[in-house]
Amino acid sequence: MTARRKAEEQPVSTPKATKRPLVTALEVENDLINEVKAQACEYLKPNIQGIVNAASPSDAKAKGAATRTTNSIAKLVEALFNDKSLLKAEYQKNSKKRIRDWLARSPSPKPTAAKVNSLFSLFSQFQRLVPVKSKTDGSRNSTNETAPKTAVKNERQVYNSVKALISVISECVRLQANPKMPPKRLIQPFKKTDVHPKDSEHDWRVDIALKCTPLEDTSPPCYVPKNSAVKDPAELEDRPELADTFAFIERKRHETEMDDTYARLFSYTKEIYMAQHDRRFIWGMVMCNTTVHACIFGPNYAAASKDMRLTTGTGRKNFIRLFVNWSFCDSSKLGYDPTTSYDYKLQCLVIQAVSSDNKETKAFYSREVVICAERLFGRHTRCFKATADRPSPPDENDPRKPHEQMDCNIFIKDAWSEALESADEDDREEARHLKKSICHLKDITNVKDMYPELYEDCVSGRVRFTDPELGRSYEDNSKTVLGADV
Repeated sequence: MTARRKAEEQPVSTPKATKRPLVTALEVENDLINEVKAQACEYLKPNIQGIVNAASPSDAKAKGAATRTTNSIAKLVEALFNDKSLLKAEYQKNSKKRIRDWLARSPSPKPTAAKVNSLFSLFSQFQRLVPVKSKTDGSRNSTNETAPKTAVKNERQVYNSVKALISVISECVRLQANPKMPPKRLIQPFKKTDVHPKDSEHDWRVDIALKCTPLEDTSPPCYVPKNSAVKDPAELEDRPELADTFAFIERKRHETEMDDTYARLFSYTKEIYMAQHDRRFIWGMVMCNTTVHACIFGPNYAAASKDMRLTTGTGRKNFIRLFVNWSFCDSSKLGYDPTTSYDYKLQCLVIQAVSSDNKETKAFYSREVVICAERLFGRHTRCFKATADRPSPPDENDPRKPHEQMDCNIFIKDAWSEALESADEDDREEARHLKKSICHLKDITNVKDMYPELYEDCVSGRVRFTDPELGRSYEDNSKTVLGADV
């Protein structure tokens, strides 16, 4: 203490200030991109065969409905592509007739001129992105292509063309919906493209963002908001928000820019984990020229699909199949955690924890997230202050009235970890270590109350949940995401 004070009393010579070099925002961004590129080299597993099928519904009836819907939409799209070789007037006439006939065979009400013109307009907008087959080659999957006269001229037109194809798929899924086996949702693009998300802290712009919307506008979306405020889905349609985004699509002009495209998608996807507390894994897409890769971001890998080339019939059908699968599958295959949900009436998170014997499930309620997942790969640790007591719903007559204070005496930690042993033999299980510590130190007075108590042997062990389509329970791990080891 004396030495420190003595040093402060002595005169200090101030060194001559040196001028620091200025760092621009672009240089900072480039450093981040280079850092993420290195991460992509370490974690990215390209050309994985089963990515599209990873979203396939588990239920046989839902899978059959998804397959029939995929085949129906793909058949219409290919027929419209074949019409493109006709003269403009003949093309419009033939294509609108094909759309009208397709709508007449669908379960939707009688086709109207407005529906026909809407689908034709969207498809025409997408066709400007994809080169036309040369007239000398009638093969549907031909790669002998020439640039169309109406080719897109800038990035914004490209975004609108990609959005148009996604909108065609979404609208066709809705029109093909069978009341006996309807899709669970629609996957649609946000209207705004090349835009800064509303709740992002970083100065970056996403190319295209996707959202989950209900088949009918009567139920809330399937996401968990970042805060407890109830959000009107109508307010979210214009500009993407991290808390409401299902996936990002990052697009570049040339296939030589694939590494940079992946780096940006990696960077953007990380922020979804920070904003959404119910995401187990996240989907994404990269698109260079007309080549598309679908991606799954798990805790210890990023798996990318094989090429889906929108210039070929096979590539377009795989692209359609993925979006249709997303529409029909259970939310767990979209990456959402079925054990964590948002109760709109109570305006809080509801977290289901399974007892250590995997026989009983207990609900906990939380409005305070202590730690969120801040990294793209790793444990994805999330911590919540919670209570086992169900809170009262807010006063409907006075929505401005503050929430009832929750007596949060429980701390919940949710994290991924390496599972090298079975659940019974796992030495890395934290609750088991805590019980052992409490047992050995309980008679030592000077460490009393240093360790927290475990809540009735709950919130302990590996997460399991039941597939509502199959009715069977399974452990939540990286293998179950893809159905095989990555």
